Amino acid sequence: VKLTLVAAEDEAALLPGQPTRVWRYTATVVRGPASTVQALPGSYLGPVLRFRRGQQVRVRFENRLTEPSIVHWHGLDVPESADGHPRLAIAGGREYVYDFEVINRAGTYWYHPHPHMRTGAQAYHGLSGVIIVSDPEDDGLELPAGDAELVLVLQDRRFDANNQLVYAA
Repeated sequence: VKLTLVAAEDEAALLPGQPTRVWRYTATVVRGPASTVQALPGSYLGPVLRFRRGQQVRVRFENRLTEPSIVHWHGLDVPESADGHPRLAIAGGREYVYDFEVINRAGTYWYHPHPHMRTGAQAYHGLSGVIIVSDPEDDGLELPAGDAELVLVLQDRRFDANNQLVYAA
């Protein structure tokens, strides 16, 4: 599967009144099943990425932020060059290409930024998303799928009087 993953500034209606400035991942499928990317309507978080064990993945990451960033595939066993180590962070306006095979068992993982000293702030402002890996063993369990499946992310956020996120390291 080939994807394009973009990190950019955006706005979201999180509370009544003024929109909140957020940083958001968006993704598009370049090649492979359209179901690989599942947008979450009403969420400012990145889309759910659905991979299968044994699948070859190529992600072209575009950093459209005004500061360096890189993506870490939290929990996935990937090669060092695809791990999103802080030393690999790229400046705004640059791209980084990840190539890896999904070798993990079925499970829920997540992706998030990993630049040196800015991981927390970037994730707090919205740069994170869920990865769901499936495999033949998982398929045989007849777990809820489609509209019966619930992807749940709990977060604790603080807002100022203008509905803007307040981050404290």
